[in-house]
Amino acid sequence: MTNDHSTTLDALRAELDRERARADSLETVNRVQAGSLTGLARLAEELRCQVADLHDDALSSRPMPVQGLRNVTGRMDGLAETLSRAARGYSGARTTDMIYPSVDDDLRAHGWTPRPDRGLDGVLPPIPITELGDRRGYARGWHRGPQWITLWFTGPCALAYADISDHGRLTDVDAVRAVITSRRPLSAEALMKWVAARQQAHTVPFDASYVRVFAHLRSSWGGGLVVDDRCDEHGAPAPDGPGKRSVWACPSDPDFRLYVWGIGNKPAHVRYWAGPVVDMAHLVQITGHCR
Repeated sequence: MTNDHSTTLDALRAELDRERARADSLETVNRVQAGSLTGLARLAEELRCQVADLHDDALSSRPMPVQGLRNVTGRMDGLAETLSRAARGYSGARTTDMIYPSVDDDLRAHGWTPRPDRGLDGVLPPIPITELGDRRGYARGWHRGPQWITLWFTGPCALAYADISDHGRLTDVDAVRAVITSRRPLSAEALMKWVAARQQAHTVPFDASYVRVFAHLRSSWGGGLVVDDRCDEHGAPAPDGPGKRSVWACPSDPDFRLYVWGIGNKPAHVRYWAGPVVDMAHLVQITGHCR
């Protein structure tokens, strides 16, 4: 009888622990969603104020000149675009998301410069194929010299994914924080440490070999070659590695860089600040616009 009683108590304790874990997970999502609603309300209020100011100006005896009107409506369009993207991205919060309360402060404090939002949502994040359909998260990009980082927000301080030029895909908030708050630029020791510790980065297959891509960049960007050395099977620097890698700076914008690596005749991997380049046509388009 005693054994049966102990077994029943153990089962009850286990079930209670599971219920507590589920409650904690739901509470986390509730906090993310509450923060998201607060952020959306702030954006909506800012847009409402601008619309009200524009309405008052239109009814005044001395309305603003055309150029001023264009500037105001341009800001309103950008704000509406941000509001729309944030609303879509914030709707996908999950218990597995990375909670990073100081992400905005850390980016600002460590010299990361925001890239324009426009176009970032056109690049699929490096996520499992099972999740490509919902495209969850509101994409934002930053750069610091040749480094770039793209974060997919499901809340003002919650991240679904992170994609970083030096390290590929990161899904651990401590790793994301370490990269954002690292010294500028990252030391070779720090880079190799994170290459060894990261999960194998998911990369989008390319439809051209490294030799073909290298030849295209050499003919289109001329002296833009910054790095030309060998790498391992994941694209990390390795003097005796089986692959080749190169970094190319855009002639008209040195902060815009292409990262290329490949092994033999296998499809190369090409990345730029907003994410992977998915085919040769896309690469030709990008390099043509950046001469």
